Amino acid sequence: MAKVEFVDIGKIYPGPVEAVKHLDLTINDGEFMCLLGPSGCGKSTTMRMIAGLEEITSGKMYIDDVCVNTMSSRDRDVAMAFENYALYPNMSVGENIAFPLEIRKVDKDVIEQKVLEAARLLGIEDLLHESVKGLSGGVQQRVGVARALVRNPKVLILDEPISHLEEELKAKMREELRKLQRKLNVTTLYVTHDQIEAMVMADRIAVMNQGVLQQVDTPQMIYHNPANVFVGGFIGEPPMNFISCSLSRDQGETSFTFDEIRMSCPEELFTRIESASDTGSVIIGVRDTHIELSDKPQEGFVQGKVFFIEPRSEELLVTIEIGKHRILATTGLKTPVVIDAPVWIALDYERCSYYHTETEQNLFG
Repeated sequence: MAKVEFVDIGKIYPGPVEAVKHLDLTINDGEFMCLLGPSGCGKSTTMRMIAGLEEITSGKMYIDDVCVNTMSSRDRDVAMAFENYALYPNMSVGENIAFPLEIRKVDKDVIEQKVLEAARLLGIEDLLHESVKGLSGGVQQRVGVARALVRNPKVLILDEPISHLEEELKAKMREELRKLQRKLNVTTLYVTHDQIEAMVMADRIAVMNQGVLQQVDTPQMIYHNPANVFVGGFIGEPPMNFISCSLSRDQGETSFTFDEIRMSCPEELFTRIESASDTGSVIIGVRDTHIELSDKPQEGFVQGKVFFIEPRSEELLVTIEIGKHRILATTGLKTPVVIDAPVWIALDYERCSYYHTETEQNLFG
């Protein structure tokens, strides 16, 4: 086990292309950290710098308080399991698992013992003499993880290990990998573009975009209190709704105004936003589950029109047109909503997030 620290880490490729910018991040001893972001965000480069597969352009990286900038990948004691398994097709399951120990010239009896232990952890001890060629994707993934774990590394990196599997098998592998990590208590960095994987597996999530770390926090905090508009729009299915509003005060009444529509705003909230923003405006971020729907006018509600209805299990996901905005709201199956019919909504202001209209950062952190 080990703690991994990035201190002002940067990575520049020829071009120049700045793939990672001023990264400060700590992965705690025994933590399961998910590095999450869209393609090209810098997460794979970050992973490869930990493993020693990419040189660090600037800053310092520490593993167990030892600077590893110039340390070879072999000496870092970091193991990796890849999306494409990277198994050797001409070898058996046991030979694939044993390979990292053999190249380190570990004693044969020790290799046999460690291979069996790793195989048992992954439930593949009966397949040690089988060829990897005919194995299913899920079993091949287990072999890849066993090979990574066989030498008891300080740090385990899992690079989108289940992204290509079918959904049913994905769910099973998520559960197995998380249970295994908890059992071994190995410091783990799980690299993915899939927010569902990150939300259900991670102790903490580090969200990246365009080489910049956007937010590091627990899945719950990242979902309910995104640090900026990008995180709110990237995390969640459906993503967070955003409404750009001006702040209005008329004859003592405070409100949010957008598309010539006024939404009444409590005085205390209005004052907080007005003090935190220097633009006279705000972006309201609201989850679909934090919007109340009514088929009749009510005080404090604003009128829109139902654009689309998507049944989801025991709920309805309703797309509502209000002015120039389209807003997604979740409601019960029995809510009387009809496409093209009027509908009235109210936001749960206490559960909304509020963002600066220029920086797009959370006004209340």
